[in-house]
Amino acid sequence: MNAATLTALVDRWRPETHTFHLRAGEMTPTLQDVSMILGLPIQGEPLCMNTTSDGWRKKMENLIGRAPPPPADPKERAPAGAPFAWIRTHFGECPEGADRDTLRTYTCVYLWYMISRTLFADSGGKLANWCWLRTLTVLEHPWSWGTAALAYLYRQVKISYMYYPL
Repeated sequence: MNAATLTALVDRWRPETHTFHLRAGEMTPTLQDVSMILGLPIQGEPLCMNTTSDGWRKKMENLIGRAPPPPADPKERAPAGAPFAWIRTHFGECPEGADRDTLRTYTCVYLWYMISRTLFADSGGKLANWCWLRTLTVLEHPWSWGTAALAYLYRQVKISYMYYPL
């Protein structure tokens, strides 16, 4: 993430109106903007999910066959997700002659990697949050990804504003 750009946006954010105040005037990203600019569907079911991370490693193993190893020190707190380096190492290249289930798993992990680096990036820029992986295991489901992206943008701006107020 570009810290200077994020800081500039936070400086121009007005939480009372949920708008950015720019030189050209007031601007509010809308669902239509998200749909037109990012090409994401805004029709479909909302991405409403439980984000608790209890037992996430076991659940990840059930979904994609493996999970990052736990920290060496059991008392050390580990984030609920996979480092991008781990994903590239274990899923960087699909095996030759892979069966349909393997192709599906690699496709799901690739999409998880991509959306975690672009639409739903964490503040450190090194982790794919595991909660997005769960939604991608049902590729046929008509999720409203545009709605989720806009809500996540607002959430990230609000968090940034809280930590770096004007």
